[in-house]
Amino acid sequence: MTVHKRTRPAAAPASPASPPGPAWDRPVPPLYYRVFRTLERRIRDHRYKEGERLPSEDELCREFGASRITIRQAVGRLVDLGLVTRRRGSGTFVHALQEESRPETVRFNAALEDLFAQVETVSTKSAQITEELPALDVRRLLGLDEGTQVVVVRRVRAFRDQVFSLTTNYLPLQLRAKLSESDLYRYPLLQLLEERLHVDFRYADQFMEARLADEDVARLLGISFGDPVLFVERLMYAEGPRPFEVVRSYYRADVYRYQLRLTRGQRAPFRWRVSDGGR
Repeated sequence: MTVHKRTRPAAAPASPASPPGPAWDRPVPPLYYRVFRTLERRIRDHRYKEGERLPSEDELCREFGASRITIRQAVGRLVDLGLVTRRRGSGTFVHALQEESRPETVRFNAALEDLFAQVETVSTKSAQITEELPALDVRRLLGLDEGTQVVVVRRVRAFRDQVFSLTTNYLPLQLRAKLSESDLYRYPLLQLLEERLHVDFRYADQFMEARLADEDVARLLGISFGDPVLFVERLMYAEGPRPFEVVRSYYRADVYRYQLRLTRGQRAPFRWRVSDGGR
């Protein structure tokens, strides 16, 4: 079994002329949010069991190095989610848990056809097409000269009426006259590029990493600042050595997960032999 790894090109600082948008810098969530997420995961992992009393405010203050106000704010989020209940004079107790819904799974077998099948299962909630100067890292990926504009397509997409992704596509400027926002509500962009504009995609390089949602991403996806998201960058190749398109997407981690099946090809010998116990 051979697994090929490829490192995404390092992100360069954004050009001063580039428009505002989701930044590459990682946001730092406030302390109350980190406390809230830690306690939430302990509850969902049954480290705090149903009916069990949470540690006192003083204990949580010492553990997290936080003030009482911070701890109360974190516990308040747990109350809002129905994970705990406060009992006057007794403390805060873990509530009966509902079974966690599993995120929607997208499966890939390293074939570009899997990507085509995926885009047919989602709908577009909002779409915008603009002409912009790309950030420096996008310009370099596309091999463009300084000052060259690109078509930027931004979409918020849903699966079964649940918003799950924010996607930005960077495309050659000559395609602008052939794309309309109304079409994006009816057809997947990938289908428009292949069938209407006759772009013959040959392969794609895809890079994934875990991130935290900044204010822009959180607002568009309907989540909170600092919530976990899956960031995916896809470089789409047609003819030539340079990508024809750069695609960057943020996926909600609570409704989307990625599954890749690794198959074994020619069996290769291991470098080290397993000891036979001295026999």
